[in-house]
Amino acid sequence: MTEVSGPGVTADVYDMHAHLGFYEDVTHGARELAGLGVHALCATVTPAEYERVAAELAGARNVRVGVGLHPWWLADGRCNEADARRAAELAATSRYVAEVGLDFGHGREACAREQVAALDAILRSCESGGHVLSLHAVASASAVLDLLEHHGTCENNDVIIHWFSGSGDELTHARRMGCLFSVNAFGLETRRGRSYATQIPAELLLLETDLPGEGAHALEWPPERLAARLRKTLETICELRDEDVAPTIAATSRRLLEP
Repeated sequence: MTEVSGPGVTADVYDMHAHLGFYEDVTHGARELAGLGVHALCATVTPAEYERVAAELAGARNVRVGVGLHPWWLADGRCNEADARRAAELAATSRYVAEVGLDFGHGREACAREQVAALDAILRSCESGGHVLSLHAVASASAVLDLLEHHGTCENNDVIIHWFSGSGDELTHARRMGCLFSVNAFGLETRRGRSYATQIPAELLLLETDLPGEGAHALEWPPERLAARLRKTLETICELRDEDVAPTIAATSRRLLEP
């Protein structure tokens, strides 16, 4: 990707899990982020959102858009089996698949079967390789890792687990499989999150914001604030590790964002 610069920008940064589709004007948001030196992997939550945002950002040099089927949307009925089938179809031909996964927390395990079936189909679509996936794995890390192993997903794709919150043993398992991990400021507010940020090898470490949120929440996170939060996250990780991992994170991110 072509690096960009603007007033006050010191170095490009890479948001490997953002929800830019929640901006009212996603094209304007992407353009503002470009001026702030921010490149992003835009995760979507439904296949319909993916098709809309991918079309709107087709000309954006600093953003890649992933096919999404968020487990929350399956759990609350906003997505159905037809959406799951469409997500799997789109994933087969898209380099980027984000956000997909499982969430067995807060009562969402009631639709675990539907979530697993949807993720299984998406991972089957990625068996040909060459994809970059960003996975949601809340209260479900072992189940997600089992599916990844079943399909051999990590063997010929780049698999990112976003905002990892599983156990230490699950983290070790995921590292051994070759998963990457995107870390955000929310996670760094917890003792476990800070500990994981120091344990993950630098070559497997990425940044993310997981922002903005839906509706009015997007107004609270304009591009300038999002960019500042991303740079603060990088600064915090470097301080926790007592080493400058910025060049390694940037190099990995650039590789993943190459079309």
